[in-house]
Amino acid sequence: MNESDRIRILNMLKNGTITVDEAEKLLNAGETKEPPPTDAVALKDARGRKAKKFRIVVDAAGEKMKNAKVNVTIPLSIIRTLGPVIANNLPKDTKEELKRSGVDLIQIMSDIESIIDSGIDEDIVNVDTGEGEDKAKVRIYVE
Repeated sequence: MNESDRIRILNMLKNGTITVDEAEKLLNAGETKEPPPTDAVALKDARGRKAKKFRIVVDAAGEKMKNAKVNVTIPLSIIRTLGPVIANNLPKDTKEELKRSGVDLIQIMSDIESIIDSGIDEDIVNVDTGEGEDKAKVRIYVE
């Protein structure tokens, strides 16, 4: 608050336009406060930890692989919220195909949740096909 604002408040008090309590509140509200931090603030979950992300990274080289690169990052909060909704609303034929293939989306989401809760910082999947022209790497992990 600048000096002219303070003088104006004190004049209002002097003229009886405001009470002493009101003047005090106005003067206190106008005091300079500590400026907000200028550094970037990491978003944190309810327990004070940085929000985690589910990552899928594919890097494949060579003529057969057509130099495929995939880098998918999904916030775990989205998986927790939308995962069951998506899994429950898949078309019937898609659910049957996943079941025949032995894929249980609800169980996969539950397993990911268990990995996160346990605090293990290991890759869920880490495949490296080795050397050569058609090499590929696949990594699935929680960051």
